[in-house]
Amino acid sequence: MGVARAVAAGSTGARTIRLVLTVAKGESSPPAQRRASLTGQPAGGSHRQARTACGQRAKVGGRVDKLQVDGGACTMQWDPVTATANGTWKGRKVAYRHTFGNACTLGAAAGAVFSL
Repeated sequence: MGVARAVAAGSTGARTIRLVLTVAKGESSPPAQRRASLTGQPAGGSHRQARTACGQRAKVGGRVDKLQVDGGACTMQWDPVTATANGTWKGRKVAYRHTFGNACTLGAAAGAVFSL
């Protein structure tokens, strides 16, 4: 599988939430088949489940790699998808990329965050 990485670095301003989320078929990010923006306080952007996604991220301090969503059982079929999140979460820079075994395992691990 891929590598999960989340980076939090110095303050970039007020406690804003501005992320661009993508999901791409395969083990690399581009080209993304799905893309959405996620903003917070209040939740919004082009993300179709913005409020739920922001709530799930808030529970883990914005750290995508710390999400613990009980998404059920998935098959072991290898059909990789790569998810990315880039932007800011409450003043911290976010750069996340992870390849999941298939779309089911992405949903089970990340819940609404990558339901684009």
